Amino acid sequence: MTVTRRSALVSEPVSIAADPLPVQDGPTSDLAQRLGSWTEDRELCARDLVLATARELCDWTLDWPEEWDAARIGSELERGFAPWAADQAWRGPCAQFLDTLRRTWWGFRDLDRDELQGVFAEEVGLWLWSIEEGLEAFGEHDVAWNGEPLARGRRLPLRREAARHAADTLAKGDIVLATAWSETLALALELAWKAGKKPHLLMGESLPWLDGRRMARRVVPEGVRVTLVYDAALLRELERADRVWTPAEAVGARAFATRVGTRTLLEAARAREIPVDLVTTSDKLVPGGELALPRWCKRTPELLWDGALEGVTLELDCYEAVPLELTPEPITEAGRERVADLALRALRAEPESPCGAFDRARA
Repeated sequence: MTVTRRSALVSEPVSIAADPLPVQDGPTSDLAQRLGSWTEDRELCARDLVLATARELCDWTLDWPEEWDAARIGSELERGFAPWAADQAWRGPCAQFLDTLRRTWWGFRDLDRDELQGVFAEEVGLWLWSIEEGLEAFGEHDVAWNGEPLARGRRLPLRREAARHAADTLAKGDIVLATAWSETLALALELAWKAGKKPHLLMGESLPWLDGRRMARRVVPEGVRVTLVYDAALLRELERADRVWTPAEAVGARAFATRVGTRTLLEAARAREIPVDLVTTSDKLVPGGELALPRWCKRTPELLWDGALEGVTLELDCYEAVPLELTPEPITEAGRERVADLALRALRAEPESPCGAFDRARA
C-alpha cells in the first residue's frame, strides 16, 4: 500500500510504502462493537469523545485473550478502530489519540503479551487522567507532554486555561459573536462573567444541531445574556459584535476545520476591522498537518432533507476548511501564540504508521 503524506514543515509530499497486517476474517470486531455508539456520535465535543473511547479501550485491553501476541493485538486494534477512525479521526484530539495508540504498539511490540497489556493500559489511563486538575504536585502534569507513550504531561490540555486567556481579552460589556458550539468558548464567557465583565453572546441558530440553543442553555444559567438570530442574519448582525470567536475541530498546517459558513463571517469581520480569534487547544493539531473533513456528512441527508424530491441536489457538508491566515495568532492553553509557534510546540510532523505496517523509515 502506498501512503502519501505531506509534512507541515516541508512543501514536498513524502511517499511511504506500507504492508499492513492482514485483517482477521470473521465476525465484527469486539472492539468495533464496543466503540459503535461513539463511532456514530455527532454531538459530543472531541475531548469527551476521546475520553469515552479511552474508557472502552481500557476495558477491551484488560479483556485480551491469553493467546494473543503483539501481532494479533496490533491487527485487532486496527480492525476495531477502522470504523471509528473513518468517522472521527478527522478531529484533532481523536487523530492524536489513535496516533498515540499506534506509537505505543510500535514502541513496545517486542514485549511479551502481559507486559504489552500493562503498557497499553497505562497509556490509556494517562489520557483519562489528563483532564484532572491539581496533579502537577504529583509530578504527572508538571511538564508539557512530548507526544511519546508513557511520558509525563497532559494528553488533553485543560480547556479552562484556553478559556481563561480568551476571557482576558474581553472588555466590560463586549458582545461576542461565536460561530459554533464550543465547551471552551462557553467556559470563557462564564469566566468573563464571573470577573464582572458581563459579556453578551451573539449567535446564530447554527443548524443542523442548533448550536445557538445549546450555547444558550449552557451559559444563561451562569448569568451570560444571549441574543439568537437566524444564520442568514449573522452577516447583518456582525456590525453589533465587538469581536468574533471561532472554535476548531481540527487544526492543520494551513487551515482549520470548523462549521460551514465560518469563513464568510471571518472575512466579513476582517473587512470591518472586527477582531477575530481562533480559540482552541494544542490537541486539535492533526498529526502530519493534513486537514480532512468528515466523510459521514455525505451519509446523513436527513440533516438537510430526508427523502428530498427528485431533482433536488443536497450539499451536505457541515464543516469547512478555513485558512489560518484569517486567525494568525490563535488563543490556546498557552495564551496567544503565532500559528508557527503553535506548530513548533505541538505538531507531530509525521503521523504514525498503522500497527503492523512496514515502514521504510524504520528499516
